[in-house]
Amino acid sequence: MTNQVNQDKLYQQWYRFIEEHGFRWEGILTRYEGDGILSETFNSTRQFTPTDDASSIEHYLCFINQEDPSKIIEKKFILEKCGPTIIHPIDPKAKIMFSSYGSGLMSRSLSKEETNYAEIYLNVDNRRISIVISYDKDNYMLSRISLFREVKQSENKLIWSQDKATITKRKYPDIKVINTFLLSSDNLEETILNNDVVNWSQENNLVLDFPDNISLNVPKFLNFKQKEDLILSWQYNSNQIKRAIVKFNDYNRSPDLITQDCLIS
Repeated sequence: MTNQVNQDKLYQQWYRFIEEHGFRWEGILTRYEGDGILSETFNSTRQFTPTDDASSIEHYLCFINQEDPSKIIEKKFILEKCGPTIIHPIDPKAKIMFSSYGSGLMSRSLSKEETNYAEIYLNVDNRRISIVISYDKDNYMLSRISLFREVKQSENKLIWSQDKATITKRKYPDIKVINTFLLSSDNLEETILNNDVVNWSQENNLVLDFPDNISLNVPKFLNFKQKEDLILSWQYNSNQIKRAIVKFNDYNRSPDLITQDCLIS
């Protein structure tokens, strides 16, 4: 019995990945330069297909450029069953982990010698958003942002906005944080934290407002001498906001993930 419990815990992330993400997702991929200028827009398909015994997952992706449909990016990867975190098939240093509160993270420890990046996920019902944030390996400056807005193919399709992102200093609504959960990268344990309101106007951070009430708050430059936070915020209906906060507490360890549910006051 004890061995079964240990096995269940070891592969908990793997089965959570299948249960919450093992579908065909269709939507829009928009890519931006580090200053928020839109560079490319694609019609996006991503599909995660587990084998019958759940020993592996096939990840298929297809991006079709909206301006020139002849430009197609199509790839296929195989993810092998592993635990406790999921290993990225392209970058073995990168780990993927999902909380039980509709958020996820793909990243690795910060490095002074390599490109630093992270992908943050937020799920609500049949919708999913994720955003990839990349920093240049030479000057540690924010260099690229890729935003996915997806819906399960089997569900009624939602029309995502075609608006462009804007860099703004607009006043954000007052919110009340009702739930805060920490997913630790060290032991993958989830704990409840105090419901502190996130400081949305941190000095030297770049705030971008994307279509469909999605906002990003990230540092313009990585500073390896201080703690860094990457914050993805999504107002997914008229009065509710979900946030994923990636916390790099030390540049040589993997980041933790905080999920917050918020109500607009």
